[in-house]
Amino acid sequence: MNPYETDQSLVHKNEGRYFAIALIFSIMVYFCLLFSLVFIIVIPILFLLPLLAQGIMLASIRVNGVRITPRQFPEVFAVVQEQCSKMGFAVVPDVYVMESSGILNAFASRFFGRNMVVLYSDLFELIQKGGEKELTFVITHELAHIKRNHLTKQLLIIPALWLPFIGEAYSRACEYTCDRMAVYFTNDVDAAMDGLTILAIGKSLYKRVDREEYLLQASYEKGFFVWLAERLSTHPSLPKRIYAIQQFSGIPSNIVFKTTRKGIVIAIVSVLVVGTLSIGWLVSISASTLVTMIKEASSGEDLLGAASEGKLTEVQSLLDSGANPDTADEEGWTSLMWAAQLNNTEIGRALLEAGANPNLVETSYEETALTVALYNNSLEMVMLLLEEGVNPDLQDSTGWTPLMTAASNGDMEATRLLLKAGANPMKYDDNGYTAGDYALDYGFEDIAALLLKIGDNI
Repeated sequence: MNPYETDQSLVHKNEGRYFAIALIFSIMVYFCLLFSLVFIIVIPILFLLPLLAQGIMLASIRVNGVRITPRQFPEVFAVVQEQCSKMGFAVVPDVYVMESSGILNAFASRFFGRNMVVLYSDLFELIQKGGEKELTFVITHELAHIKRNHLTKQLLIIPALWLPFIGEAYSRACEYTCDRMAVYFTNDVDAAMDGLTILAIGKSLYKRVDREEYLLQASYEKGFFVWLAERLSTHPSLPKRIYAIQQFSGIPSNIVFKTTRKGIVIAIVSVLVVGTLSIGWLVSISASTLVTMIKEASSGEDLLGAASEGKLTEVQSLLDSGANPDTADEEGWTSLMWAAQLNNTEIGRALLEAGANPNLVETSYEETALTVALYNNSLEMVMLLLEEGVNPDLQDSTGWTPLMTAASNGDMEATRLLLKAGANPMKYDDNGYTAGDYALDYGFEDIAALLLKIGDNI
């Protein structure tokens, strides 16, 4: 029978339904993020980081795993080729075996158009224990994931995969689909049920398990936490998968697994409502933040312009409107630095009363409002800044202090103001010089004597 004629009949009824729900929710998230500042942060997290992690993991497998080839485990390679032919694969995916520390599992993956099936070594050892048919079922199940494009579809619904219930519900439906396809293309129901039993108890004891008793035991398990554990799992419980295979294959059974459709609907609707409200809140917050940032940026630029032009009334009006007094230009110059440059104490006082930080450092020459005032002999501004608690000993990356600026400029009055504010004349810069050393170098012996006198008393 043509595999393309049978694919849709093998698809579990819930796969398309849950994918549609997950896709609609994910599209809502993507649409909302387009209008959110969080978009810039979330998109790399949603796509780039998972892709990077997946790429690194698959690269490690390709480097360290053993690839199945015509020369490497040729009997398994023949099985892979045969199943791929039955399923209509144009290109046979790569199949690798890797050490698993006792874990019985396998998985399919896809990275930039390259399909891969990875078999854990403890499961692969079935070829040595008479479990070739069970291994074939597992391989075919993983090939079914690739055939159904489950791996690509998951990239489209990443937001839903992060939300409880919806992504897991879709994933469980995909597992049921792949079990059906594996049963169909292997044409071996017993091998399928045995393969799942192996995952439950191991490759040595599975033949001794009474399957009906195992399913009966599971059918009795009830309660909220049982229900919650199943709803939060990406795979259906193994007994339910075995039971589903029996139902699909027409095998009669007196065992009944009751489904709580009402609970499922309530859970999904609740998650959708909560998720939608959360997204709405996030977007509203982000939109509000965006508007605020735009306003602050605009008012900040206006404030810088008004301060640099000495327009006190405009500066006060902008500050009253909520402009950030510490807004800086590309070089790190603040409005307070412009006030110091112009020796405009009225604007400086208005900025300081609005909360301006007098110790901010600009990026080009590591100047502060205090050093700007000192360089420009703006003594009134120096006095204002010192009164408002500016650090008189703030050193730049070379150890240079405001006192060194005043001393090297020969500014006795500024030197006295700094010393009165608690400046330490014995601080050294990276060259090992003090403010007094610089005063002597520039010929300001009276300042050097004052600094030496104060220094001796410290």
